[in-house]
Amino acid sequence: MSAWQTFLEAREIWQEPLLAAAIAGALCGFLGVYVVLRRTVFVSAALTQLSTLGLVAALVVQEAAGVEVESAAVQLAVATLFSVAGALVLGGLAGRRLPSEAGVGYAYVTAGGLVVLGSARLVHAAHDLGGMVFGNAVAVSGTELAALAVVGALCAVAHLVFGRRLVFVSFDADTAAAMGVPPARWDGMLFFTLGLAIPASARALGALPVFAFLTVPAASSLLAGLGLGASFTLAAALGFVAATGGYVLSWFAQSPTGATMVALAALSVPLAWLAGRRRP
Repeated sequence: MSAWQTFLEAREIWQEPLLAAAIAGALCGFLGVYVVLRRTVFVSAALTQLSTLGLVAALVVQEAAGVEVESAAVQLAVATLFSVAGALVLGGLAGRRLPSEAGVGYAYVTAGGLVVLGSARLVHAAHDLGGMVFGNAVAVSGTELAALAVVGALCAVAHLVFGRRLVFVSFDADTAAAMGVPPARWDGMLFFTLGLAIPASARALGALPVFAFLTVPAASSLLAGLGLGASFTLAAALGFVAATGGYVLSWFAQSPTGATMVALAALSVPLAWLAGRRRP
């Protein structure tokens, strides 16, 4: 039996993780254009750390109360709550006295320190914390896939309906404000979608692939020298291809899935650079 036949016959193992990879890759690739052009590439690291803090806090309370909650849906809901709250605060800080990078850095280091302190208090759940938060691209549950699909649909609707305003305030906030379009409100909407997307994607794929998909596909699409609208489309497509292609390639190569996804995404950068140089 060929390796391809073996792969096809094992579809019950890979169909949910592969579908999750497709959704997360396309979603993060699309949102990454905002992240890269707004120079907030470390926002995913900060929001992942905040979602970790939410989960650690829930586990600490759970152990203190003597209550066992093993539901992945509950864990993801708490992580998403902290991520969304942090995203809204970071979005509200845009344009204030400090650059947005300062807020992202503050959120990252503060949440990171509190995660360490909280983890030290865990007894029973400490060994499972890494898997709970950072996910496993090989094993995605139906609950995690459903949550990711809902998040992807919500983000898609938000950007389909409000995309013009989100782009306007992201790249010309002064003109938007002069025309009566409040930048703070729409910055909050953008960061809200990021706060939704990152925990669900990281839970399904892992933190490293999500960080990569929020930066590399967008960088490649911008290097290609296309218009802004085409860059969004290309970034989503590159995220989709890198995530699904990396998953399939890792199956045959017996390599780490997340790292293979990242490596495949990274190949798009020099190719896009060459394509951009050939454009008139």
